[in-house]
Amino acid sequence: MEILIIGCGAAGAAAAIAAAQAGHRVTVIDRNRKPLKKLGVTGNGRGNLLNLSDLRYYGDTAFAHQVLEAMPPKEVAVFLEDCGITLAEEDEGRVYPAANLASVAVDGLLHRMERLGVELLPCALAECIQPGKNGFSVLVTITEYAPDQVKANGKVKKGEAVAQRQLTLKADRVIVAAGGAAAPAHGTDGTAYGLLTALGHTLRPVKPALCALLTDAKPLKGLSGKRVRAGLALRAADGCLLHESNGEALFAEDGVSGIAAMQLARFVQPGCTLHMDLRYSLMGSENTDAAAWLRKRRQRLCEQRTAGTGSEPVSVAELFTGCAHPALQAAIERMAGLSSKEPASDAAIQQLAKAIEDFALPVTGTRDFDQAQVTAGGMDTAQFDPQTMESRLVPGLYAAGEMLDVDGDCGGYNLMFAFAGGLLAGRANASR
Repeated sequence: MEILIIGCGAAGAAAAIAAAQAGHRVTVIDRNRKPLKKLGVTGNGRGNLLNLSDLRYYGDTAFAHQVLEAMPPKEVAVFLEDCGITLAEEDEGRVYPAANLASVAVDGLLHRMERLGVELLPCALAECIQPGKNGFSVLVTITEYAPDQVKANGKVKKGEAVAQRQLTLKADRVIVAAGGAAAPAHGTDGTAYGLLTALGHTLRPVKPALCALLTDAKPLKGLSGKRVRAGLALRAADGCLLHESNGEALFAEDGVSGIAAMQLARFVQPGCTLHMDLRYSLMGSENTDAAAWLRKRRQRLCEQRTAGTGSEPVSVAELFTGCAHPALQAAIERMAGLSSKEPASDAAIQQLAKAIEDFALPVTGTRDFDQAQVTAGGMDTAQFDPQTMESRLVPGLYAAGEMLDVDGDCGGYNLMFAFAGGLLAGRANASR
């Protein structure tokens, strides 16, 4: 049987290997010059491939769980290890290549595909899929590039496109694993959705996920580049909790990034506000009452002055000495409506405590797809079988990975779903 796979990301590579292991002739086309481009940079280059803790998915959560019941995480791990990728589990169930390099996972998958005789066509863009009585015809545009040039300084200048040609590929089964709309620099710009909508499938609205939040810039003055540990809560205009997370947040001039903030992006809606609890960064605990903590610091400073440093009242600024970066201190003071030189009165402490426990930032939006890690939304999963990933509308057509209306938290969940779906789609053809 001829199997054609559109897209050589995590899902496409897994599908190719599974189908080839079943004895099918497999061709994979990918629009990039190099396959598995996005996988090679995931996890800041470390490659968080899967997660063995509790599942954390959004979109069609039930569909995601059904897929991972049919192809459990531990079975995905076995597949990766069979490709020669040594794995190491870290905190919170995160699994990385033991080499701490995403590139070794790319090498392992590509080597396995080569050994199985999978044909890989790079620089190949699928234009349309045409079902027929005897399978499918897929119109493909192949771009040819001039050779790369190595400059005198050692840098490589990519060869420019010099020609295009079209061909039609025939297949008994087609697996679409061309990714979502996030990270277009890696070849996933959302155009592949059209391959399925043209065949009657429904596209659920898509938006960036796992990306920075954009907020009112005024409260962030001086904070760009500063990191904090915080509890984060995203609330709607009416105060209703949309989602919450905790961990590291990274301030920018116009918003908040870092894993804890990025995991809120898919829940952003007009008029919402980001509420940051900064107690952990200042006090080392989120269970400490900020006002009581500030009063203790004031008391200590007063006692030290009584011992011989004068009797001037403790200032607001002095309360933060030794526990906060000056820029964060200034931002908290602004949020509280106080100046650094004024006395740390009981009223001032209450205002500061509120600003620490609820550093509130009006959210204006999120970064766009070009700075998002994954896509929220996608093809309607009700039109696909979670046991096989086969379309319920077009027999012999499959979809896997970020194409579908499933997205997960940071921590390997999205790659794990892609690998699992690709394996199911590839293995489903074994009995055909």
